[in-house]
Amino acid sequence: MSRGPSCSRLVLLFWAAVLLSAQAGHITPFTGVWKLNLAESKFDPGPPFQSFTLTFTPDGTRHLDLIGADGAPLQASLPWSDGKEVAVAVTQGDLHNVTAISKIHGKTFDDTWRENGKTIEKVHGAIRKVHNLAITVEGTDRQGRAYHNRLIFEKQ
Repeated sequence: MSRGPSCSRLVLLFWAAVLLSAQAGHITPFTGVWKLNLAESKFDPGPPFQSFTLTFTPDGTRHLDLIGADGAPLQASLPWSDGKEVAVAVTQGDLHNVTAISKIHGKTFDDTWRENGKTIEKVHGAIRKVHNLAITVEGTDRQGRAYHNRLIFEKQ
């Protein structure tokens, strides 16, 4: 039985379909579930979060699920942004009228988070190894104090 040009075309069409569905679905190196490694993270001035899970879904939606140092939960999600300002859906927590601008460049991303039009955080994330994501967060808390956190996440 011959494996001539028709077989090669089928293989090529298969991989083209896989690539197109990945692009349409916003699959990136970040896609998946990431859990905070508290031991490797640094919180300035602190104290640290109790837990933090970050999920990037294949459709580009990002989900944040964290427990703050004070035990207060925060759950939020935002759709694929690609550099446009999008609304952040806060389902649990003390944030109101929040938007974000996010841009993914290969293995890095940059976010600007705003509450009521005022910038509250600048975020930069980079995949350092296949299963390791480092995120720096610069912001100001509700009392006007600056914070500089370096969060290390591990892919699950």
